[in-house]
Amino acid sequence: MIFDFKCSAGHINEKNVSSDTRNMPCPTCGADAVRIISGTSVKLPGWDPGYPGAYDKWARDHEKAAAKKHKG
Repeated sequence: MIFDFKCSAGHINEKNVSSDTRNMPCPTCGADAVRIISGTSVKLPGWDPGYPGAYDKWARDHEKAAAKKHKG
């Protein structure tokens, strides 16, 4: 799982670790960093044109159309 860690110098880093990991060395300064509570990142594909998934689909569809046009 991905967690955020903060050291005493204020550096915040994200790391993919097991859920029981509570501390780790700060990759920036080497001080002890503790796991902090942070907001989650959620991607809801196809719900609304404003979501990133909708844009990704739009971009893929337009790339396919351009490739067909270029071939033919």
